[in-house]
Amino acid sequence: MVKDTTADVALAETSDTDAPSGTRPHGFDQVKLSNALIEASSLGLSRVAHSTRTGVELQIEAIRRSIEDFNTVLSSMETVSMNVDGIHGEMTRSAGEIQETARELATVVESMGAVNESFQAVDKLLKTINKIADRTKLLALNATIEAATAGEAGKGFAVVANEVKELSHTTKQANEEISQTLEQIGESIGDLTAKVLRAGKMMEQAVAGVDQTRQRSEEVRDLNRAVSVSIQGSLENFQTLDQSASRVENEISELDVIGKTYASLTGLLRHKGLFTGGDNPLDRLAPLVEQSDFEAPERFAIPEEEYVLAEDDILISATNPKGVITFANNIFYECAQYEPGELVGRPHNVIRHPDMPKAAFADLWQVIRSGNIWEGFVANRGKLGRIYWVRAMVFPCFSEGKITGYISVRCKPRREDISRAVEIYRRLP
Repeated sequence: MVKDTTADVALAETSDTDAPSGTRPHGFDQVKLSNALIEASSLGLSRVAHSTRTGVELQIEAIRRSIEDFNTVLSSMETVSMNVDGIHGEMTRSAGEIQETARELATVVESMGAVNESFQAVDKLLKTINKIADRTKLLALNATIEAATAGEAGKGFAVVANEVKELSHTTKQANEEISQTLEQIGESIGDLTAKVLRAGKMMEQAVAGVDQTRQRSEEVRDLNRAVSVSIQGSLENFQTLDQSASRVENEISELDVIGKTYASLTGLLRHKGLFTGGDNPLDRLAPLVEQSDFEAPERFAIPEEEYVLAEDDILISATNPKGVITFANNIFYECAQYEPGELVGRPHNVIRHPDMPKAAFADLWQVIRSGNIWEGFVANRGKLGRIYWVRAMVFPCFSEGKITGYISVRCKPRREDISRAVEIYRRLP
């Protein structure tokens, strides 16, 4: 709903001496004003009661949705906790298996070292055999020479010498082939040993990674448990609120019915003629205007952005005896362009339009300080500079016979009354 600009009655510390000397306006009909005030208050009560009921119902519904959401989150977190526990267990088992594999690889490396030592021993033996073969070959050669020298008697010895020589040659050739094979096997064992060692280091790194992952899974598990405890506490708080929700709902509904009843009752009284409209407060200013030679045509002459109240807008504020604001309702703040609560502790005249005559507020203070109800048309200016008009009723609050503050109830004025008020205020100092 788009509105123009409007707001409050300026309960300011304006002294009675600000009123023009001489004739004062005649008094208010307090009965008619009381009736009008009751009727406006009933409309405000009905509206705020209905708004409160709607707001509380939304809040209660939000509480119940939150309970459902918390339960869902807790259930999910339980699943997460179970999964983390499973991951932690798997990491523990994997770490054990990897460590066992690393130990087996270490055993393999040790075995390969023993095999390599055996191959080295065999190689040494072959070298010894080769040396023997070389010596045997040399002896066979010498025997052949000696057999040749002996002639016919050495033929048999020469045959033996040739066989020994051939055997020596065959043995050395076989030893060389075995040595080559052993050398190749040794190189393969060396490569395999290096690979096994690298695998062992990788296993160690894998164990470290698994341990780190396991540690992080423990941290996640602990954090998950802490969050679960926190959410469980919040859930219990919401459940406590939900337990009182039914009672609150019923009481808010009761307030709504009271507001509607109050509004309907005042409507019925008006329909029966028991509530009669009050006099126009501008009429009582006529004597002052007639005797005034004051003129201020520049008042309300500059075009301004205007905020116009809705038909059912009721602005309510309360002040202490000096006119300092102690409370203002939300519509008041909306019209005055302030944040809720921002005006508490500030003088009510902070929202007064500068073109309002002092005489109007001198009259206000004279009436309410005497313990009566005041009514008038007031122009206010919002925080951001827009103007808004209200029809205001202000009355004192009593405690033990003393005035403890003032309450102002304001509603939308008619456009013709605003126009007439502008003309009158141009004639009052």
